[in-house]
Amino acid sequence: MTYCIFTFKKFIKNPKNKICLALFVLLILGLFISNKTIFKEKFYQLNLDSTTINDQKTDQMILNVKNEFKLNPDDEILKESIKELENEKKLFQSQVEALKVNDLEKYANLVNQLNQLRIKKIPSDGSEEYLAISNSIKYYKNVKVVNGKMGVSMNDTSESAFTIGYAIVSWLSSTVIFVLLTVLIADNLSSEIETSQIRFYQIIGGRNFKQLIVNLLTPIFVVTITTVIGFTVLYLIGGVTDSFGTWRYPYYTSAGDIVPIYQLVIKSLSLFIVSLLFIASLGQLLSLIFKRSLVVIGIIVLFLTGFLTFEKEVWFQPFKKFFPFEYLGYGRLVNDAKFLPSNAFGIGIVYLLSLSFIFILCSGYLYKNYYYRKVGKNDRT
Repeated sequence: MTYCIFTFKKFIKNPKNKICLALFVLLILGLFISNKTIFKEKFYQLNLDSTTINDQKTDQMILNVKNEFKLNPDDEILKESIKELENEKKLFQSQVEALKVNDLEKYANLVNQLNQLRIKKIPSDGSEEYLAISNSIKYYKNVKVVNGKMGVSMNDTSESAFTIGYAIVSWLSSTVIFVLLTVLIADNLSSEIETSQIRFYQIIGGRNFKQLIVNLLTPIFVVTITTVIGFTVLYLIGGVTDSFGTWRYPYYTSAGDIVPIYQLVIKSLSLFIVSLLFIASLGQLLSLIFKRSLVVIGIIVLFLTGFLTFEKEVWFQPFKKFFPFEYLGYGRLVNDAKFLPSNAFGIGIVYLLSLSFIFILCSGYLYKNYYYRKVGKNDRT
């Protein structure tokens, strides 16, 4: 326990670690503020413009059908079309008015009414349009079941539980976040080697493999606690300024599934911790090989950014599932669902844990030999 406390204090007091932790917190806070202000306003304006354009297009369609009806006054189909278009026109006008007064609950209800009208006119239940409208109706019903407040579209609401949950899924899958965390946690051992502090550990009670594990887990513990506290504070801020909402609020995935946001949060945090273990254990192994912090951090960052570059290429999509970096963050798995097996979360956990275990075993062997070689050298002097 004494050594654990010593390692924790040493990690916290490191100037580089203080800066990285501060940047991590500021990055999350900055993203939160941006989403609440700039992005939210742009998204709102985009929907208002889109709804206004749809209203104008409906006007033109009504005019065209009426002109055609004048030439065929006995055509019942044209007559029915005019009625349907006029109903849509009223709904679009009401949507514009609701958006202008920021009545998003009314707007969502009007969009659902419009979808109910449109789905009846689609002949094929297998078309993309039918599936899109059907999923939108289904999503709206799921929101109402949990008494949620829907925003201007699916996966949009002012409820703090969902917005923070969505942020956890998205932000904790970001390559930028993992690059910053690599700088924070990957060189914990290499910095000890560079400063020669590693040779004095036996004096303060360090014991080989146990000492290695403590050095590995300390940064992960600090980052995890910082992350949980940070998002908890943001959740409370969002709840006070808007509403706390429910953690059962539905999330619509790219695969067409609708799941409660709390399930994604649990999986995101679990995979995030395992991802930290993977990066930290890889950094520890590289530290014992290269013994230079810049080299260790540079290699891992090169892996992360290199994968980020290739993952955008079409030809690379089928091969993504074979790389461990694809599983760094649950948001990646959600977005790349069509390229991954159905049980990608479980595969990712096992894959990263297995590699981490291998890295730790290799590090233990190298660390033991390195440690006693240093002791022998000192003894000879």
